[in-house]
Amino acid sequence: MSAFVDVEFAMIGNNASILALPFCRYGTLVNVCNVHKFSTEKNLHEFIVIMLATQIFSIIDHLHACNIIHADIKPDNFMLTSKLNYDSPYSALKLIDFGQSIDMKLFPENTTFKYVVKTEGFTCTEMLEDKPWTYQTDLFGVAATIHVLLFGKYMNVTKGYSGWVMTTKLPRYFQKAMWERIFSKLLNIRDCQSMPNLQDMKLMLKKELALKEQMVRDQIIKFNSVLDNYKPGL
Repeated sequence: MSAFVDVEFAMIGNNASILALPFCRYGTLVNVCNVHKFSTEKNLHEFIVIMLATQIFSIIDHLHACNIIHADIKPDNFMLTSKLNYDSPYSALKLIDFGQSIDMKLFPENTTFKYVVKTEGFTCTEMLEDKPWTYQTDLFGVAATIHVLLFGKYMNVTKGYSGWVMTTKLPRYFQKAMWERIFSKLLNIRDCQSMPNLQDMKLMLKKELALKEQMVRDQIIKFNSVLDNYKPGL
């Protein structure tokens, strides 16, 4: 099962186009967060976020291996296509909306960009400092997406002595060291030739899941039961 959306039908016009995509019953990750909050009055459980984050890292790593920058990574552009399954090798998420994407194979080697994205909460730190960027914009979007999953709100960042950090404080009961390391790597990329290893981050998350497998499975059951009550349009 592909983690990238399939275009089943397209009508291309001079001033507009219509794309028909497979129906995703559970909607975007924004929908999922809203439905879960409405149903439980709580944000997603940390273990559920870890499950989703492993899939996000895998999707973005494969995309970047094809030399493609999505350039609009946010929770609105990840669709949940199925319930979560601890044992499944397939992604429950699909990445959509490639309207801003950049195929780096079409540019000379070592091309960088200086355009500043205006989307609130998704302007990467390189743009904030007027530095050149390539894949950093996607990695900032990954951090911002995980932040929404964890806290139910957009991420704000600030620069301190040790580099860029999110302003939201991690609760004591979270896996603080793990999350701090991940956010630090995604927000503080030295230059356009020094991208962090997303597979290493995915492995870090999967080790945490394995250590608490039964608790993770219990949370997946609870999460999937919330999805059972999901009605498109919420």
